[in-house]
Amino acid sequence: MDWLDNCKLFDKFNGDQLTAIDKDYIAKRRYQKGALIAQDGDICRAVGIVISGRIALQTLYPSGKVLTHLQLTKSGVFGEALLFNQSNRYPLNVIAGDDCQIGFIAKQNLLTIFNDYPQALQNYLMLMSNKLLLLNQKIFNLSLDTLDKRIANFLLQAARKQNKAIFKIGLSRKAMAEVMGVQRPSLSRTLSKMRRAGIIDFDGDLFKILDSEKLTNILVD
Repeated sequence: MDWLDNCKLFDKFNGDQLTAIDKDYIAKRRYQKGALIAQDGDICRAVGIVISGRIALQTLYPSGKVLTHLQLTKSGVFGEALLFNQSNRYPLNVIAGDDCQIGFIAKQNLLTIFNDYPQALQNYLMLMSNKLLLLNQKIFNLSLDTLDKRIANFLLQAARKQNKAIFKIGLSRKAMAEVMGVQRPSLSRTLSKMRRAGIIDFDGDLFKILDSEKLTNILVD
């Protein structure tokens, strides 16, 4: 039950508490890769927790282009920002990126958990606060006027968050390009240019900042 133990919503819960919550309040469902977990416009009736596999939160445009906003793996939470919203409909699609299993906590069950376990309410508010901060960071990143600046900001934020000069971003090039709001070839060309300049190095989703001063200058110039 490590998926629940590592879920931020139940941080600081002991084993007996997690067992009781798993037994009494969580409904589980399996999805095959590519299956639609929630569709744009669906009413959000429960908070979802990834038990296994991977899911993607995506927008499908009329042109057929797909924008991936976020990918979640084991213990990741989704729907928490919608459940108590006046307009509680999904603004995007939730897709199974792999064969996966999801645990759902219905709204009334979650309210009961908050009443019985005040720590859960505190954790929930922390999750909401963190998501708001992340949204603000994404808005700032997209407001930057060049791709070089967006990459510099993204990598500096990732390094700061992990407190390392060598770190994993957890995104494929395609997903990273979608976060940057550009096409994948444009992202690859700019990353290669930064590597040739001796500013960064990378291997897949593993990045290393070689010259933090130059990377910072790209952002502030």
